[in-house]
Amino acid sequence: MNGIINVYKEAGVTSFDVVARVKKILKVSKCGHLGTLDPMAEGVLPICIGYATRFADYLSSVDKEYIAEFKLGVQSDSYDSTGNILENNTDIIPSLDDVKKAFSSIVGNVELTVPAFSAKKINGVRAYKLARTGEIKDAGLRAMEIHSIELLTYEYPIGVIRISCGKGTYIRSIINEAGIRLKCGALMSGLIRSANGIFKSNNAIKLNDLATLYSENNHSKVIIPVTELLPWGKAVVKDNIVINIKNGKSPGSNSFLSFPIEHEGNNFFIMDTNNNLLAVAERAESSETPLKLKMVFNK
Repeated sequence: MNGIINVYKEAGVTSFDVVARVKKILKVSKCGHLGTLDPMAEGVLPICIGYATRFADYLSSVDKEYIAEFKLGVQSDSYDSTGNILENNTDIIPSLDDVKKAFSSIVGNVELTVPAFSAKKINGVRAYKLARTGEIKDAGLRAMEIHSIELLTYEYPIGVIRISCGKGTYIRSIINEAGIRLKCGALMSGLIRSANGIFKSNNAIKLNDLATLYSENNHSKVIIPVTELLPWGKAVVKDNIVINIKNGKSPGSNSFLSFPIEHEGNNFFIMDTNNNLLAVAERAESSETPLKLKMVFNK
């Protein structure tokens, strides 16, 4: 069983909990997620199964979209409503225009403070472990690529924003920064990841529904092959070449039944005649051996 499932993580569980549940439901040993979601958050959490876990770096480097609720006039040590409240400030009540300007000023490649209660590593130790013992107040600065922030609703002290951003962006950091710029403080009070690359929340599956599909032996229809998700060329080799590929031998120029000459990228899937993925290869300069193997899949 190999591929990606677009899982909808519900609030109150960790991303690790979701991975563990998928393993149990599908009875698989190898499983991993594409981008952590905080326990309080819900939404899209793509899960890699089997050899698809080896493509995590390629699949996770994509833009994300979030819908976040924020509350003005309050700050916490975690930058969200699950943390300890540090300060309340009801003296300043920002206008709609003030809030719009504060968020729009954060768009771009912006250096923001990473929350202390985060998974970022500091000298090999997760920041949240250091935060629990009071060793750090934040996890340092990080450049975050924020494409757009749209204010959807606002009625003091609560508002909702839609954010489009790159990998590694902390939505809590954006809201905390807006609170600083508004001089009243702010924290995140709710979060939904509505998109993770091509994976959208409107076609994500909840774990209970996945369990039902598995019990009905219909789970395969929600497992998306890696070959459908990455824009790589597909080369089909002859049957007598399959064993060479599995043994790690790069295919020669006469090994192919079909080769996507028009493909301009460097990465290729090598398939057998039954459309099974055998390996991943990169373009080579040699005309005798046009592709060099990078990953081989024996099962």
